[in-house]
Amino acid sequence: MADLNQAKLLPASSLSNGKLLLLTTSDQLVHVAVNNQTEWDVVTIDANNKGASSAECVISWGGTEIIVDIGKHVIVTVIDRWRINAGLEIKARASAVASIVISCQVDRYPVA
Repeated sequence: MADLNQAKLLPASSLSNGKLLLLTTSDQLVHVAVNNQTEWDVVTIDANNKGASSAECVISWGGTEIIVDIGKHVIVTVIDRWRINAGLEIKARASAVASIVISCQVDRYPVA
């Protein structure tokens, strides 16, 4: 299990931290997980529905898909500190164009 007290510092160019992504109805790449057996990426994704009506936010990776209905003008945490590795690609899309913006926070930890 990862030691969550010892995050590895990574260059900003290698992570999606601090970047906002306006979702479309097509899958968009959010993050590519570390691809080794000695580290984990710990991922948190928040979604903000700026639209006038509710919309779905779809997060997928490795054959898994999470669908969250987000009310109008609401911010929700879709993924909360989930551990992921093996080079899996996290992708996201929305059911309505120009309504959902996501932010992704990734911390990388060594496997203890």
